[in-house]
Amino acid sequence: MKKTLLALAFALSSLMAIDFNTASKAELMKVKGIGPKKAEAIIQYRKTHKIKSINDLKNIKGFNSKTISKIKNQKSALKDKANAKKAALKNKKSKMKAKMNSKKEALKNKKAKLNAKKSQLKKMKKEKMEKLDSKKSAFKNKVKF
Repeated sequence: MKKTLLALAFALSSLMAIDFNTASKAELMKVKGIGPKKAEAIIQYRKTHKIKSINDLKNIKGFNSKTISKIKNQKSALKDKANAKKAALKNKKSKMKAKMNSKKEALKNKKAKLNAKKSQLKKMKKEKMEKLDSKKSAFKNKVKF
């Protein structure tokens, strides 16, 4: 699950964090729908223009609304997957936290029971010692002449 999440996060970050104004040709080609020719066209276009949004790619030869829509959908799908994974992890975390709290409570109860038992044993020991002391005294009194 961690590997899947890392792969998804990498794919998402590569698309969402890509800056079309500064990305290298290799970075641009990581986006589905952008091959070597389109990446080169973006690089040439940005020499004279600033790319403010994905829609600005329409001004570049080879990019039409269909291609741009695919890029947007890819970005949106990756974002949705990441959010779903994040929600699942959050849910798992809260379940684990509840389980830990339950275990802590059980340990706390066990400790209280042990302390009660310990007190009971101390009381029994004290009573036995008092009884023994009483027997010792009685014996000493009998032995005296």
